[in-house]
Amino acid sequence: MANKDVDIDDAVFQQRIAALARNLGEEQAGFIKNQTGILAREVARMTPPYATYPKLTNTASVGTAKDIAQGKIAITKDLNKICIIKDLADVKRARKAFGTGPVHFGFQSGGGTIINVAEFHEWHKRCLYKGRNRTRKVTYYSRYWVTQTVFNRYAKSQHQYVGRAKATFYKAAVNLGAKVTGPAGVKNNAPFVSSSGKVNTRGDFSEGVIKGKAGGLDHTIRHLPMLRSNRLKKAVIRGEYLLKQAAKDANFNVV
Repeated sequence: MANKDVDIDDAVFQQRIAALARNLGEEQAGFIKNQTGILAREVARMTPPYATYPKLTNTASVGTAKDIAQGKIAITKDLNKICIIKDLADVKRARKAFGTGPVHFGFQSGGGTIINVAEFHEWHKRCLYKGRNRTRKVTYYSRYWVTQTVFNRYAKSQHQYVGRAKATFYKAAVNLGAKVTGPAGVKNNAPFVSSSGKVNTRGDFSEGVIKGKAGGLDHTIRHLPMLRSNRLKKAVIRGEYLLKQAAKDANFNVV
């Protein structure tokens, strides 16, 4: 959950890649589409959650079931930073005595009480860092009291969003025709994300564009310069290979 979304609108290939693609003549748009799709796949792979730090390989996968499981564990840990699990009797007694306000029973204190999922949701939103999909740690005696049952229900409701940020760029890669696979948590979230991948062509110039919108993409943004540089290098290698193959097909001598 996030209180603000992050937009990524990146013109993927700059002057070097455009010049390389133009050398391919009529294959320019196809080449740009292919490389942009692979970049979208790599961005999805580098978007959390991940159980182990991902590698930039040529595989089609953007993640595994272990990555999704790790994301769910992270959410549960975050929720434990903002509340204290109490017996139902204690929560009821505190609510009756103090309403929704701070709780003080001898040496036991809390920031308030939560009696249902809706109240937990409101408290969670208040505990998010502004503009980021991160939960801040609340000091122990300011945490709200909640039963294990309500805690589990709310945690489960948040687990369904794990993989949604990855799905943003997974969907863009699919739109661009890239070979891409992902775990159920990514595929199931794909219909609900706002993203696109396309190639804009104006005259003899083509440009690959990826657009994505999702909460908590601050980690992904940090990786973008490295991902663009890596894909540019690989695109140059791929383009040079295609040019040599074209020359061979035309019976030209190539070094």
